[in-house]
Amino acid sequence: MTWNLVKSVFCQGDLSLDSRRRVLRSGLLLVIFLFLPVIGQAALKDVRSCLSLHLREAMTINKQRSPVYERLSQGQSLAVSKKLISAERRVLFIAPLVDAWAAPYQKAGVPILCQDLIDMSHTPAFKAVNPDGKDSLNNFHPANVAEISERLTEFYKAKDYDGMAHYADAQVRELERVPRYNCMVRHVLESIRRSAALAPIHDRKARAKMKISSLLLSRALLKSHIDVLHESSEIDALAAPLQAEALPIICQDVPHIPWP
Repeated sequence: MTWNLVKSVFCQGDLSLDSRRRVLRSGLLLVIFLFLPVIGQAALKDVRSCLSLHLREAMTINKQRSPVYERLSQGQSLAVSKKLISAERRVLFIAPLVDAWAAPYQKAGVPILCQDLIDMSHTPAFKAVNPDGKDSLNNFHPANVAEISERLTEFYKAKDYDGMAHYADAQVRELERVPRYNCMVRHVLESIRRSAALAPIHDRKARAKMKISSLLLSRALLKSHIDVLHESSEIDALAAPLQAEALPIICQDVPHIPWP
């Protein structure tokens, strides 16, 4: 029934090519959401649910640190912690689906998703005060996520994963010039850099071992990261006044994500 519905709409002659592509993508996503969890129950039996585990560990760290930050900031940090944990909780809702999608590749020896993520055990140790002391909030300049997202989307549409990785790397290096600010955007860009660099590597392994491509999953992962840049910038803006007062919130709550 689902395929017939998609086909009947997709084949209408008065739809533009872009409209037909959107309908087809929607139909494919619907099929994935309906059937992949069933397939995934068996596929995940002997495979680590890397995204779900990663998010749960991240939420645990942030929930543990939230009351400490709240006490140190006289309550001012609460909005930052709530927004961060809320974003993680939303992704955790769909994480089992993504893990199920990745499971057949992982069982075949393609470490997609698991290799893209960095273990939360690499999160920096907690410090109550930034060793560099206080700073003027005038030194905080929000990352231009509108322009960054636009450029990343251009690379994404062109399927230029090497170009995307190098562009994200350049943005990371620019933000590292003032390391106490824009830490959430920098973290997302580090993740984009790593996943973009790994995408063709995973794909070559998948084609060699399974005779199918893994790029659709890598592209979904990359697109999701591009889409959260704006919310990440909002978190950075909330955190900036606290970071200027030498509270290293966010910056010490996420692990560094290296180029693979």
